[in-house]
Amino acid sequence: MSLDGAKAFIARWAAASASERANSQPFLCELCDMLGEARPEPTRETGYAFEYDVTEHHPDGPATKGRIDLYKRGCFVLKSKQFQAGKTDGTCLQ
Repeated sequence: MSLDGAKAFIARWAAASASERANSQPFLCELCDMLGEARPEPTRETGYAFEYDVTEHHPDGPATKGRIDLYKRGCFVLKSKQFQAGKTDGTCLQ
C-alpha cells in the first residue's frame, strides 16, 4: 500500500454521501484492494461473504433472521454504519 494510494482512498471516501447501503460494499472492496487482501466471495459457502445469513436466538425464546454485513469465518464479523459529522449551530453542550 502506498502513501499516495492511502491518501486517495481517504479523500475519496471522506467525500462520500451518508448512504450505508450504497457505500458499504464498495468501500470494503476498495479497502481490501488497498490492503492487498482478497475481496469477499460471491458465495457464502466459502465463509467470507457480504450479507451473511444468521439466526439470532433471544433469551425469551423466539428467534429472528438477520444478516451480518460482512463475515469471514474464524476471523471477524463486521457491521457497517455510515458516519456523518453532525452539524452544529456553534454552541457547546455541557
